[in-house]
Amino acid sequence: MWNLILQTFKNYFLFRGRADRKEFWTWALAMLAVSFVFICILGVIAFINSLLYRDSESPVLSGLFTAGITLFGLFWLVMFIPSLTVSVRRLRDAGITPWLLIIPIELGIFTFLVLCDQALYNMDPSTPARYSFAFACIMTAISAVTIIIFIILFCKPSQP
Repeated sequence: MWNLILQTFKNYFLFRGRADRKEFWTWALAMLAVSFVFICILGVIAFINSLLYRDSESPVLSGLFTAGITLFGLFWLVMFIPSLTVSVRRLRDAGITPWLLIIPIELGIFTFLVLCDQALYNMDPSTPARYSFAFACIMTAISAVTIIIFIILFCKPSQP
């Protein structure tokens, strides 16, 4: 297992070639496991903060939470390229054009920008929501369908 993860790191910028299902899913599960650990630690910090400081927040726990979020963001920033390269190689191995990866990348960027815009717009509590609940549901449904389609594509067997 560690050999496959190291192999993905060795091919950090290599978009050519192929990646079999085992290499791709080992990488995906490793990234999922690290993300799960980050989220659990951040959740525990937020939970402890809410238990100990009901009306305010602890500067130490708040700083830990901010540092954890920052580390998590940096982790995914560093892991984006190897994740992209192993995905491109996996799609190529399955006989599918890697250009299809533009769809979830653009969808993720669009969703991120909408969420940032909404957060900045709602900093003043007197302003109404810019986007409706229905819009959020539609974006969630589109993201879920996209994820399911790509999971199916990544599970296809290798092509000769």
